[in-house]
Amino acid sequence: MANKSNKKKNTAKASGKGANQQKSAVDQARRYAAQNAGKKDKKKDGITSREYWKGVKLEMSKVIWPTRKELGVYTGVVIVTCAAFALAFWGIDSGILAALKAVLGVTLG
Repeated sequence: MANKSNKKKNTAKASGKGANQQKSAVDQARRYAAQNAGKKDKKKDGITSREYWKGVKLEMSKVIWPTRKELGVYTGVVIVTCAAFALAFWGIDSGILAALKAVLGVTLG
């Protein structure tokens, strides 16, 4: 019996903590809203276009650009990959068309 009453007390304490935390969060939000109710925003976006472009310039300066040799290698890889996929799709398409011709007698044109 003592165990059951202790469990009930612990559960009540735990649920009380959650309720107190929720109340304090709500109270904090209300205080914040009351403090900022009279203030007007000078800028809706919070940033001017000049500041935006300064940020863009800063971020672009952090980019590590590829060398001329790396760029050539990357371009070659892209071209070879595109060619390989084009040939693979052509082969698959031709195979499906041949199967349709054989089974159903379907022709194009």
